[in-house]
Amino acid sequence: MTHHIDNRQFSPRQTRNVLDVIEHCRKNGLDKAEERKLLLLFGRFASRHELQMNVKRPPANLR
Repeated sequence: MTHHIDNRQFSPRQTRNVLDVIEHCRKNGLDKAEERKLLLLFGRFASRHELQMNVKRPPANLR
């Protein structure tokens, strides 16, 4: 199912922050399970902030 975003709804500043979820996942090396979770949560497009706040990151190696 493809969604269309009418770019007249957003100001030019907002459109720079709307990303394709699948493309974002591939560029950032996220696995298919994480990609599927984000697609169910947001649909095909989401803001940069939404994606960054909802990606599960592995714990940092603390010494």
